[in-house]
Amino acid sequence: MRILCFSTTHLMPRNTDLIEKRNEYLRERWRYHRYKNPKWTVIAVIEEVAKDVWLEPTTVAKILKTDGSKVPCVDTVKKYTQLSMLY
Repeated sequence: MRILCFSTTHLMPRNTDLIEKRNEYLRERWRYHRYKNPKWTVIAVIEEVAKDVWLEPTTVAKILKTDGSKVPCVDTVKKYTQLSMLY
C-alpha cells in the first residue's frame, strides 16, 4: 500500500527562471493597474495585483519593494489589507 504525501513546499516553483517569470508578470500587472487606475491607492493596486497572480498582498509588496518601486512597508500593507477585508 502506498501513502501519498502532499506538501506545500511543492507548490512554489524551485526553478529560478520560473520565479523570475512570475515576478516579471507581477511587475507588468503592477504597471497595468497603476496606469489604468491612477486614482487608486497603492494598497488597492497591490490587492488587485495579488488577485491576478494568486499571491498574498504582503508577498506582492515584498517583490515590488525589492524592485525599487515606491511601495509601503509590508507591515503597513498587512494592516490595511486586513482592514479592507472587514468592510
